[in-house]
Amino acid sequence: MILEKAIFIKLKFLKSTDQELYDHAVSCFKPAKQACPVCGAVGRFREIDSYERYMISANGSFRVESTLSIHRFQCESCGHTHALLPDVLIPYGSYSLRFILTVLLCYLKRSCPVVKFCEQWNIAVSTLYEWIHLFVNQYNAWCSILDRILWVSSAALNSVSSTPAFPSSFLMRFGFSFLRGRTATPSGPVPLPDRRFRAGPT
Repeated sequence: MILEKAIFIKLKFLKSTDQELYDHAVSCFKPAKQACPVCGAVGRFREIDSYERYMISANGSFRVESTLSIHRFQCESCGHTHALLPDVLIPYGSYSLRFILTVLLCYLKRSCPVVKFCEQWNIAVSTLYEWIHLFVNQYNAWCSILDRILWVSSAALNSVSSTPAFPSSFLMRFGFSFLRGRTATPSGPVPLPDRRFRAGPT
């Protein structure tokens, strides 16, 4: 997996859509300067194909659905293939990182029952609570025992969303992506890193 800095700042000040962040990250990706995550060879990538991936993102307080074209590269030294996934995406899921953080922020400010809130965002109640518990567990792992939280808070969300290149930093520290569900939690076994590029603007 190859990491680059990502654009990730406070949610309320981020005017670019996830689609725009994705397009910018892909346009800034330079295969000739990247090392293969498997063999370490530099500049040996060639693009071989692409595949479509569904993305659910947030634009303000609205849910936005789109289809992305994910580029795949092959290392000419070892033959391994890798997908280019900018930091706006969470591996193996359709929801963007900003969508989940936006939903959690709106959840704290909601003025309606949880069931109605989930209907507004078109998510299951169980999905919301899974995100809450993932956020709490992974935030606590990130911030250490001195700053532990028992539930999602505005301060914790602001801390995460205002940390420069937070998604890449979290991935480098723990070996899995922030808010990646079920198979990757700090309390459980850490899976092998995804053989995917984590890209962002340089």
